[in-house]
Amino acid sequence: MSRLGNSIGGTRVSAWRQRFGRSLVAAAGASLLLAGSALAADLPTRKGPPVAPVYIPPPFSWTGFYLGGNVGGAWASRNTNNDFFPLGATDLNGNALFVPTNGNGSNSGFVGGIQGGYNYQFTPGAGFVLGFETDIDYSNLNKNRNNNLFFTSFALPQFPGTVFTPSGLAAATHNNNNQYIGTVRLRAGYAWDHFLAYITGGLAYGGIRNNGNGFAAGVTATTAAGAPVNNPVNGLPGPTSAFLGGFTTSNSSTKTGWTIGAGGEYAITNNWTVKAEYLYANFGRNKTAPGFFLPGVAFAVNNTSSINVNIFRVGVNYKFW
Repeated sequence: MSRLGNSIGGTRVSAWRQRFGRSLVAAAGASLLLAGSALAADLPTRKGPPVAPVYIPPPFSWTGFYLGGNVGGAWASRNTNNDFFPLGATDLNGNALFVPTNGNGSNSGFVGGIQGGYNYQFTPGAGFVLGFETDIDYSNLNKNRNNNLFFTSFALPQFPGTVFTPSGLAAATHNNNNQYIGTVRLRAGYAWDHFLAYITGGLAYGGIRNNGNGFAAGVTATTAAGAPVNNPVNGLPGPTSAFLGGFTTSNSSTKTGWTIGAGGEYAITNNWTVKAEYLYANFGRNKTAPGFFLPGVAFAVNNTSSINVNIFRVGVNYKFW
């Protein structure tokens, strides 16, 4: 019994030792895992700092009020129809007398002034733009025209018995001066970010001054003896009198018409833009008032001119927002 008890006791001790050893190994492994995790937590990481988000600016918009200036050049073309004659004049056969002249010409000059307006862009970035613009420019478009007119002898009903004989050559001088040009227009276009292409059209107006001098030639008035009316030049019966017949007219007016054109504009910054544009303006027809040939005798100057102006200019604008 003693030997058997020792054997059983030894077996129990051996099993206990095995279980204890396995527990000890498991505990050591767990400790190593925990220590490794803690050590790994203390080690520096290879991951860098957080990347800042990339700033994407908002799309550019042409919406807003603007004000600016412009300079450029212009050229005007005029088609002119002139009728020069003393009212009521007839040739010596009693036929109505008039001296028509027709002509056309062009002249160029400087323009410069200011403009302002408003744009609205429907979709920022790329999209349609609608707006309006008004401008006024100084203009020095000046045109002088000389017409050489050939007259024959003629009579006037106010002076029966008197024959008026020009020296053969008369001259008419006209001066047209465009003093300023302005427009009030709609603009419609399409924008590709900072670039805008547009068409435009609306009202045009301009200050025009006309000066005229005509029939600047010697005229001889010969009154027949016994005529019912004395010589219109010196008031004496019968003699021949030479005088300088002619007229002088001057008038200023503001003409209105229409304009159409196209252009392009580029935004250098969010506020400053530069542009270039072409405009065609039509001011209709202009008439010159009559002058006087003799006291009480009007010298008709049926001067009608159609005025067309072409304008090319560049400018800069400041957009307020």
